[in-house]
Amino acid sequence: MAENPKRQALFDRWSMQYDQDVYDGEFPFIGYDRTLSALSALGEFSDAHHVLDVGIGTGNLAVRLPIPPEQIWGIDFSNEMLSKAAKSLPVSHLLQVDLLAKDWPVEIAHPYDRIVSGYTFHEFPDETKVTLLNRLAAESLAPDGKILIADISFPDVAHMEEARTRFVSEGRWDEEEYYWCAETMLAMLSGQGFLADYLQTSPCSGVYCLSLR
Repeated sequence: MAENPKRQALFDRWSMQYDQDVYDGEFPFIGYDRTLSALSALGEFSDAHHVLDVGIGTGNLAVRLPIPPEQIWGIDFSNEMLSKAAKSLPVSHLLQVDLLAKDWPVEIAHPYDRIVSGYTFHEFPDETKVTLLNRLAAESLAPDGKILIADISFPDVAHMEEARTRFVSEGRWDEEEYYWCAETMLAMLSGQGFLADYLQTSPCSGVYCLSLR
């Protein structure tokens, strides 16, 4: 199963407007900057770390990580997003990758100390999220490494349904996306062998910190 070419084309077009949209303070990007900064603070990064940024987009998360940029590998399915990222991260290693493809480039098999992602996994159903995280942990995570994900997320089902009702009426809730619910996802991830912590950083976003037992 490959990623939808229509979605890829959408993100190629969105690359021109993306940074303006995510910083406009409107749902679903309320607290976007604060959430990315929280991930950077929670990651306990060191100068020796090698990092894989999954869905690097225009590089908004990667540029704030406190590590040398040449130790960052960034992947995205949009060439136009990667072109934008290259302007901010000229010495980082950027690759076009379809996360849903059977075969990933050999570069992803590097044992990364940290795997990070900013506002990407809500593109996938919850079961697919878990499948991808299991694969990344098995193929790409160094021993004692961590996976940190910043994304559109709600603490529990009640808050998620409240937000759905409000933002559907405002025309801002995207029914083709799969926002995180920590109450549900923490249980799923724990059942898959992850140690998982969660920090709510805004009414509609948070950071997941994952490691293997």
